[in-house]
Amino acid sequence: MAASQTSQTVASHVPFADLCSTLERIQKSKGRAEKIRHFKEFLDSWRKFHDALHKNQKDVKDSFYPAMRLILPQLERERMAYGIKETMLAKFYIELLNLPREGKDALKLLNYRTPTGTRGDAGDFAMIAYFVLKPRCLQKGSLNIQQVNELLDSIASNNSAKKKDLVKKSLLQLITQSSALEQKWLIRMIVKDLKLGFSEKTILSVFHNDAAELHNVTTDLEKVCRQLHDPSVGLSDISITLFSAFKPMLAAIANIEHIEKDMKQQSFYIETKLDGERMQMHKDGDVYRYFSRNGYNYTDQFGASPNEGSLTPFIHKAFKTDVQTCILDGEMMAYNPNTQTFMQKGNKFDIKRMVEESDLQTCYCVFDVLMVNNKKLGRETLKKRHEILNNTFTPIPGRMEIVQKAQARTKKEVIDALNEAIDKREEGIMVKHPLSIYKPDKRGEGWLKIKPEYVNGLMDELDILIVGGYWGKGSRGGMMSHFLCAVAEKPPSGEKPTVFHTLCRVGSGYTMKELYDLGLKLAKYWKPFHKKAPPSSILCGTEKPEVYIEPCHSVIVQIKAAEIVPSEMYKTCCTLRFPRIEKIRDDKEWHECMTLDQLEQLGGKASGKLASKHLDLDSTDEPKEKKRKTAPKVKKVIGILEHLKAPNLSNVSKVSNIFEDVEFCVMSGTVSHSKLDLENRIAEFGGYIVQNPGPDTYCVIAGSENIRVKNIISSDKHDVVRPEWLLECFKAKTCLPWHPRFMIHMCPSTKQYFAREYDCYGDSYFVNTDLTQLKEVFSGIKNPHAQSPEEMASVIAELECRYSWDRSPLSMFRHHTIYLDLYTVVNDLSTSIKGARLAVTALELRFHGAKVVSCLAEGVSHVIIGEDQSRVADFKAFRRTLKKKFKILQVAWVTDSIDKGELEEESRYLI
Repeated sequence: MAASQTSQTVASHVPFADLCSTLERIQKSKGRAEKIRHFKEFLDSWRKFHDALHKNQKDVKDSFYPAMRLILPQLERERMAYGIKETMLAKFYIELLNLPREGKDALKLLNYRTPTGTRGDAGDFAMIAYFVLKPRCLQKGSLNIQQVNELLDSIASNNSAKKKDLVKKSLLQLITQSSALEQKWLIRMIVKDLKLGFSEKTILSVFHNDAAELHNVTTDLEKVCRQLHDPSVGLSDISITLFSAFKPMLAAIANIEHIEKDMKQQSFYIETKLDGERMQMHKDGDVYRYFSRNGYNYTDQFGASPNEGSLTPFIHKAFKTDVQTCILDGEMMAYNPNTQTFMQKGNKFDIKRMVEESDLQTCYCVFDVLMVNNKKLGRETLKKRHEILNNTFTPIPGRMEIVQKAQARTKKEVIDALNEAIDKREEGIMVKHPLSIYKPDKRGEGWLKIKPEYVNGLMDELDILIVGGYWGKGSRGGMMSHFLCAVAEKPPSGEKPTVFHTLCRVGSGYTMKELYDLGLKLAKYWKPFHKKAPPSSILCGTEKPEVYIEPCHSVIVQIKAAEIVPSEMYKTCCTLRFPRIEKIRDDKEWHECMTLDQLEQLGGKASGKLASKHLDLDSTDEPKEKKRKTAPKVKKVIGILEHLKAPNLSNVSKVSNIFEDVEFCVMSGTVSHSKLDLENRIAEFGGYIVQNPGPDTYCVIAGSENIRVKNIISSDKHDVVRPEWLLECFKAKTCLPWHPRFMIHMCPSTKQYFAREYDCYGDSYFVNTDLTQLKEVFSGIKNPHAQSPEEMASVIAELECRYSWDRSPLSMFRHHTIYLDLYTVVNDLSTSIKGARLAVTALELRFHGAKVVSCLAEGVSHVIIGEDQSRVADFKAFRRTLKKKFKILQVAWVTDSIDKGELEEESRYLI
């Protein structure tokens, strides 16, 4: 990067080819460290050149942003909205290069997702274009990074203005002045998928320690690059600011069984989960801004002032007279004033594009407040923020409402709220901890969501037939990644269906292995779908597949979805919202799929919602399994194939019937009793042998844990038992019950039984023990003195939680790891006394359950400061280097909490 003083920006000096070659090295690097090294070399070189170019200027607008926006185009979706996808680029290249429409290269570009069996680039349009362009382009391009950005900005602005000719003109300039390698990376920038192999957070953290955090609260990549240009200078305050879109706090999926534990055995809030568009409102007097979850600006739709938009004119006077500025977080909903109900997002409307003539009106449902009159509230507790929110504006029904919070404490109250939401056809519920603070872009952290589709057994599932497919791209390149599914026209009685109506397109729910296996199963049956001559058995709407499969060769998939919604894209005139494949129905023939009549009945059952069942208090999130008894059940072997049976047991003479009709799978034996020996003995006692465990297998016998045994254990479907159990059964000539010492692995139902019968050391709650068994139990008990302090603390915390002792004041600091600033230069008696007081505080913290550490490191939750605050700046600087940030509090937080017998709100004591 040779310096020149004639131009104003670094980007005007750096060839675009240099950035592309750096990206190429990053992509080809194997390890994360090597990728980071290549990126850092480019970044350091840029900064060095910047310093040389602007050495006499302290405050310049020039930054790394021109390069960063090309490296992270997905973070600039609003500024870089090109309206260009792979198919449009393919057609443009064919036109520009004058390629024959039916020629080999043109077909490669147009059918880039179809596997060709050559290089394995299926699904990667940029790579396919690279090989088509390589013999036809410049060896090295002439554009610099600034020129590339100017042309891309021109494409974005002309696309917004719908000036397609000018879009083509800018594209033409980019292509004719770039090499094939540069165009490969240009394509990836335009489609916003660089495939570098490391995350945007990694790139931001290499750029500056505070970059990711600043981007979370601003969603402004240019601002991040300018404010954090110097890596040695950090920001003292990174928080949400007025008129800067921030990434909202999100909720994690809850496990209802653990809800009380997740809420720390304290009371919590339950809210209705609204089915609208997440939206933040920024207000300063008469000026309003609205931003979506992804940082898009929707102010033009909702209104920048009280005189315009679908919302602002109706809510401006709702704010209290003393509220000048505020930032609100909520859900933008469509409200039907005639029925006085909110519309679900799955219905045919778009809240972001609603017009005044619509029968529906825009309503903003607010559930949080982040600023009032320039006072930032992100670090206040949710309880405090809710109190402030109630004093910010007066709700207007159907226009601006506050999402109500119900206080709860038990799992039962959560289940009741979820069942009520199901009855009301609502999306679900939110559970929030009252002491949670607002953390932009964090998921969970005291916020949980529960939807019926997250809980087993609450959703109606659909068995529908795969009739079409779509080739994948990216990691799914070369295989079918999405499927078009259909339901059958009900045939005459006794006949199989011959006509199928398309219902939905589905591309999630399965693992890559399941997708690969399904692809292999159907591979030889796919046929190209010709729109002008479609198959008579498959009726489509506007959505057409790339390939189709004759129904008689296809498979049924079990689909779980949120609801059935209207859609003109499919022949059924409806489709499924959020569909995902639960499993392949190998147990059903193709003609046993759902019919149109059954679909219609299901759609009318609960107004299209597929959640109509209630959750019982005794239900769990785990699928229920049949309870297994310890005594062996008589199991008839049904449909066991000959090649799965042990091959050499036909001449074994039966000596007993204790294992009559019981099926075993012996994986391995012991030193003194081989696998074959055990199999012979089982046959002598009337048992069956298979070489692979199936649904009728009583248990797996394993003398050692090899790969096959580990795979069976990981499947969690079978009990794995030591050969010693068999040997004792042979000796006693009876089928003995299992004992914990015999078990290598227990399936869930057996584990549940053992939990009722034995303690964690294998000692029975009900059966008398003998000396030998007692010695076995004692040998399995770990010496408590060998446990680390961390293990002991965990045991104590578990006991406190089990017996509800954790509500005692003596355990109030149990879950905190605390560092006290005991380092004080003792120059007189008073400082010595202050240091001694902090030492006493350390003892009090330990007495009340805290883990007090002498070294400040990752994992510390709180730093306690006495009267001497000289080291606070050092602590904050060190905090910025950590993944998990600790809080810096005054010592009064500890003393006040101990005096009141409960934890005080931390926000009052923050330093």
